[in-house]
Amino acid sequence: MKPTFEPTADGLEIIDRIERHRYRLTTHDPVSLEPADTDEIQYPVDSAVKITTDTLTLPTTQYVYVRDDTGAMVAEVKPDEQTCLPEGEYTLDLSGPLKVYARVNSSLQVYSDPERTHITLDGPSSVIFGARSYHTRPSQTITTTAAPTDVMHAVSAFGSALKTTTAERSYPTLRGHPPAVELGDELDVPDGLTVPDTGIKIGVPEKLERIFVVSPLVYYLGAEIVPSTEPLLLTDEGYTHTLVGPEGFEKTVERILEQIFFLDTVVRTEGTTPLPLQKREEIEPLFNHSIQNIYEQPLVKQIRSYLRIPFSELEAAIPNWRFETHIGSRPEVTEFLPFIANDLAAVRINETKKQPPTVSEEAQTISDFTRSGRTRNTEQARNTTPESTRNDTSASPLIRQLWNSSNGGNIASTAPLEAFKNSIGRTPHDDPIDIEVVCNDNTMSEESEFVNDTYGDRDELPFDVTVHHNISTSEFKEVLVTKSDFLHYIGHIDKDGFRCENDRLSGSEIKKSNIKAFFLNGCQSYTQGLRLIEAGSVGGIVTRGNVVNSGAVEVGNAIAKLLNQGFPLYGALDIAQNETLVGQQYYMVGDGKTTIAQSDLEAPNVCSIEKRNGKYLMNMKIYNSIQAEKGSISTPHLGSINSYYVVPGETGQMSIEEPQLEEFSNQGQFPIIVDGSVYWSDNVTISSLW
Repeated sequence: MKPTFEPTADGLEIIDRIERHRYRLTTHDPVSLEPADTDEIQYPVDSAVKITTDTLTLPTTQYVYVRDDTGAMVAEVKPDEQTCLPEGEYTLDLSGPLKVYARVNSSLQVYSDPERTHITLDGPSSVIFGARSYHTRPSQTITTTAAPTDVMHAVSAFGSALKTTTAERSYPTLRGHPPAVELGDELDVPDGLTVPDTGIKIGVPEKLERIFVVSPLVYYLGAEIVPSTEPLLLTDEGYTHTLVGPEGFEKTVERILEQIFFLDTVVRTEGTTPLPLQKREEIEPLFNHSIQNIYEQPLVKQIRSYLRIPFSELEAAIPNWRFETHIGSRPEVTEFLPFIANDLAAVRINETKKQPPTVSEEAQTISDFTRSGRTRNTEQARNTTPESTRNDTSASPLIRQLWNSSNGGNIASTAPLEAFKNSIGRTPHDDPIDIEVVCNDNTMSEESEFVNDTYGDRDELPFDVTVHHNISTSEFKEVLVTKSDFLHYIGHIDKDGFRCENDRLSGSEIKKSNIKAFFLNGCQSYTQGLRLIEAGSVGGIVTRGNVVNSGAVEVGNAIAKLLNQGFPLYGALDIAQNETLVGQQYYMVGDGKTTIAQSDLEAPNVCSIEKRNGKYLMNMKIYNSIQAEKGSISTPHLGSINSYYVVPGETGQMSIEEPQLEEFSNQGQFPIIVDGSVYWSDNVTISSLW
């Protein structure tokens, strides 16, 4: 049964967080609960609590890692395995959506059924829980002027958010969010920000655009920015490394950060989590010292060991992490830097202000639809009035996020600063996840019926779905001001706004949006989407062109299923573009990493499968998510595969027998791509795909 407790500060916080992230405890009466010292957990945690229980039950099948009192890993229990351990002191790593440790002194039995993971103790036992969440928002604010030297001081304080300077900082839970930055009349760095003494400096000319480019590197290295005539990485030991290579300053900085981060993910396997990383064997011969020796080196020596390896020798092994942020060089962009650094993004400076495209760069025009056999004369489009091609209407500075898409193009989002600030202001709330579906055209009810059935079809993750039909402008405003996680809008949109029953509602009239994320599935909804971000939302999917109704229904259904399964906006859009040519007309506004639900899996993924000479080849593409940020690890739940992979990334093609693949497809609900078409694992058998 569910434990009851007095709401002590630490206890309430830790149990709330564990329960919110779907960990369930089965306990004996009477339940005792008391705050615990975080030092009683061997690993860094934010808070801890002690409770009496005989069984821990997790609502998914997942790996459990068991360490003894020395910190040595004594068991890695896979979902299809069962392990029994004798009486002893153990620390269990139960990490899923947040880092959760359980310290016990008992014998253990760890096993899984098809849906859950169970840990049985030797009768009612004292268990100390510790949790460490992703530090996803700034804890303090720095004020700076627009003077480059002041901005250097501000960015130099970003490293204060690192929870360690060892290679383990490549784990996302050991990288806190850099402090926020605001422009003001004078520099003010709070006294409470303690910057690690790493002995590393980044030298760049006193120009804002140069500072902007190196800010993610400065943050990850806990470095200090100093004025320099030439861009350089310098250490207190006298080592220097140029930041300008044959491909220029921006690309060189990107590659150095990628190289250091990637090698950290390899070297950390000598630390507290010695799991078999797939890439380690491939690159280990490139080091001039053993990986164990490099792990024990201080950061300044590690950097030297890393950078002595030519990037060209590593390039093929480094996962495709391409995530770019395109920004201008105006002083206002300074306030974006903490969010850009937190993403460890590659920074590109827009040299000149360009007219924004009327569709995303990878989108095709309506004439392409006509050439493919779909014309606007044969069926209804969701709007017929072209949206203005004027410059973006946002009064705030804008940045552009770019990811590589599966089809070789770009997945793009335009984000004003409000998107990131709005994310800071949103606090977690109790279940269920609130979804608002608005359908303002009866001829489009097919999509509303499908998404109503799709959102919340997961028993272990409750949703509250409300469907609104043919609502007025005032009723739509009421929907927007009500706090909820997601809005799925189905209907007509044009340059004058959302078409409602009585009139049009212009985005400029919307003063407040308490909707976290949205999907505006109507023609040319880009401008209205930007207005929602400015009014309080975080991210959304929109269109920059006309979409015919049948194609919009296909995309709408696909997006609903993907978001429901924990995919971020950019991942959902990436996969949905395989569904139909119309998918190329969709774009994002706000933060493209926004998610509305947790995945049943370690990380949301899509599996591309080929059948060649009677054998199956599978490549798994793993996306960032709320529970698996950059630097997390994931492994396929396949008996023949023991390797771990860094998130985000791809496994590469793996040869699998049909029975294993069939068993794998039954483990959860996830998309499968075969010959460019998208299927769902719970709706097909492997043999039926060929």
